[in-house]
Amino acid sequence: MRLVAIYNCWADGLDLLPYSVDNILPVVDAVIIVWSHHSNNGQFKEFIYDSTDSKIMMFQCEPPLPGSLHYNETYKRNYGLHKAKELGFSHFLLMDSDEFYIQSEVMGEKEKIESNNLNGTVCRLKVLFKKPTYSLPDHTLVPFIHKLFHNTQAGDFKHYPFAYDANGNAHIDPTRRINCFDRIEMSEVFMWHASWIRSDVDLKIENSAARKNLKKSSIYQDLDNAAPGAYNEFYRATITECENIFNLPEL
Repeated sequence: MRLVAIYNCWADGLDLLPYSVDNILPVVDAVIIVWSHHSNNGQFKEFIYDSTDSKIMMFQCEPPLPGSLHYNETYKRNYGLHKAKELGFSHFLLMDSDEFYIQSEVMGEKEKIESNNLNGTVCRLKVLFKKPTYSLPDHTLVPFIHKLFHNTQAGDFKHYPFAYDANGNAHIDPTRRINCFDRIEMSEVFMWHASWIRSDVDLKIENSAARKNLKKSSIYQDLDNAAPGAYNEFYRATITECENIFNLPEL
C-alpha cells in the first residue's frame, strides 16, 4: 500500500492545517495539498503555507466557476485524485484541513483493508466544537481509505455505500463519495472533525455550500453557549468534555 492523504484547502483552513498535516503525516506515505487563493464562492484570501518536508506536495488549483460551490469543491478533489494517480499511489484518503485521526487506528485500518482485500472503508464522526476539549456526536459519515483505480473519481455518486439511510436521509458529503460501490465496509475508526474551531467563523459560513442553512440555524447561539453539559441545538446533542487529543490551539 502506498497511501496518500489528499487535502482540499483555502485560507479558511490555515488555522488548523499544520496540525492536521502533522497528525496524518506519520501514517501515510505522502501528503498532497490542493490549495487556492479563492474560496469555492470566489472570495480572495491569500493562502500561505510552507513546508520543507519532502513528503508534502503542494498544487495550486483555483476554483473554475466562482459561486458554483459543489462543482468547485468536487473539481478540486478530483484534481487531487488526478495528481495521486500521476504519482503512482495505490490508496488515498480525502481530507480537509480541520480533520484528524488517531494514528494507531489508521495503521490498524490499513492492515484491515489489505488483509481483507477491501476497496475502502467509511468512518463515523465526532465533532470538536468551539474548543478542542468540547466534543459532540455527528450523524455524518466520511469515506476513509480507498483503493485508487485509473477511473477513480469523487462526486455525487448516489449509490456509494452508506451515502443514504433507509429513510433517504443523506449522510455523506456529495463531493466526497467515490465511484466505487463494492467491498466497502463501515469502519470502527472515528474521524475527529474540528469544524467549529476557527479564528473567523464568519469566513467559514460565508463560503460554505450550506451557507443559507447555516445562517438560519442555531449555530451562532450554540457557539456562544458552548460548555460541557450544554445542549447543542445544531447537532441535537449535549456537549461532553474530552482531552485535547490532538494538541490543538484554542482559537
